[in-house]
Amino acid sequence: APQVYKEFTTKKILTMERLRGVSMLDSEAITKMNNDPEATIITALNVWTTSVVTMPWFHADVHAGNLLVLEDGRVGFIDFGIVGRVGEKVFKAVNELSTALALGDYEGMAQAMCNMGAADEEVDIQKFAKDIEKVMTNLSQVQPDIAVAGMADGSVAGSIAFDENEVTTVLLDIVDVTENNGLKLPREFGLLVKQSLYFDRYLKILAPNLDVAADA
Repeated sequence: APQVYKEFTTKKILTMERLRGVSMLDSEAITKMNNDPEATIITALNVWTTSVVTMPWFHADVHAGNLLVLEDGRVGFIDFGIVGRVGEKVFKAVNELSTALALGDYEGMAQAMCNMGAADEEVDIQKFAKDIEKVMTNLSQVQPDIAVAGMADGSVAGSIAFDENEVTTVLLDIVDVTENNGLKLPREFGLLVKQSLYFDRYLKILAPNLDVAADA
């Protein structure tokens, strides 16, 4: 995160270090800075995950404009306008959810989500699990957009991106599935899921061959 210069900061003005870097989506520029883009995104994911686990607050808006790969290879997190906090109950359930996700255990995922949410009546775990599996299948089929363009000097430039609306759509699908199964999840879970979806896209762009479950 940028350093805050307290001697130049007032109640109305926050003076911070300027971070010089490129977007997490600019794989070509990242490769020029660092010949291991996969390590870069893994580092960013580990830093963010550690903040969720060990810090009072976590960055809750990690879209591409708020993550910069710096000139020295570090990853900079900027714009902490949205932050989240995970309570003990949600944190325990998220750990259970992560374990079930790594194992491909959809019933385990359903049970973990029940443990963190509030249900008006008993939830049909098997039905809930099948609905979660459909959402996860749709998520796995989402691919980044690749564009190639010819330049004036005859060279070819490519860019990789993803539609941010897809992130919101998947999040809404998850919300719909939980509500349709009689469950209401806490706000902080939604924040965690949305950030995880962002990182899922970055992994597909910078580390397409990485098996997150196997390499966790």
